[in-house]
Amino acid sequence: MRGFIKATAGGLVLLAMTAAPLAAQTGDDKLKSLLQELDALIKKGETQNLADPWYLQDLRALADRYGQTWPVVILDHKFDSRDSLPRAPWEVRRGQIRMDWSRGLRSRVEISSAAKAKSDEDVAKEIIGGILSQALGGQQTKSADPTEPALALAPIAVSNAFQMTAEITGRALPGAEKGGLELGVYQSGNAGYRLLLVPRAEGGAKVTLLAVSARGTTRVVDSAATTANLGDDTPVKVTLARRPSGLMSAAVGDQELFATSDQSFRDTFGGALIANRGGDYAVRWMTIRGTP
Repeated sequence: MRGFIKATAGGLVLLAMTAAPLAAQTGDDKLKSLLQELDALIKKGETQNLADPWYLQDLRALADRYGQTWPVVILDHKFDSRDSLPRAPWEVRRGQIRMDWSRGLRSRVEISSAAKAKSDEDVAKEIIGGILSQALGGQQTKSADPTEPALALAPIAVSNAFQMTAEITGRALPGAEKGGLELGVYQSGNAGYRLLLVPRAEGGAKVTLLAVSARGTTRVVDSAATTANLGDDTPVKVTLARRPSGLMSAAVGDQELFATSDQSFRDTFGGALIANRGGDYAVRWMTIRGTP
């Protein structure tokens, strides 16, 4: 009798997994919901001994396989070099950005008290020269104006669907709300996506996803506020993700801030970037996962 109950429960789990496609369950959100429900059923089967353990193990492997949207590790980098410059594939292309043995890849860009907040397009056009300088080869190591935006690039192939995760820290700096830290991917020229994090005077930060054209024009894809503090040197995990369908999302820690579809770029990206518009920031590590 118990074997029959186990078999029946197993059949119900399998039915739950296969019924959704028959009901036209398509899209990233529905797939995520299906996998969550399947995971809950598997956990129930495990804790209450409702199905054969080997059967549950097979279901778990199946759920994990379809739940991994970005199976390929593109970059897994710790900024722990003892030299002044980061290890390959990262290259300093503009501004004052150096290795800090205790914090990672650090940049401090000062903001004049009399300075006005620059527009997204103004900063994008300032940074474009740093990206285009790849053609010159080598690291840009000469001294720079302390108010000049800082830029580091990793010229690596990144699939159109990707997940970028980084741990960052920030320290309070006067006028930091006029600057911000950017993490993102780029194609030839300056085109690509950038996630901009800007501390707010009242606390927390504003997180904005920008789509940047090759000419430096920018468009806001989505934005949201977070309570994460970027000024007390506390490590903050930031994630920017793009699914094969074009659904893009941003998260700080385990909190997803927004998810929206964007089709601005359909080709692969030529690299990853870290840019400091103004403030005192450091990146401890970064991972990028993608698709084959």
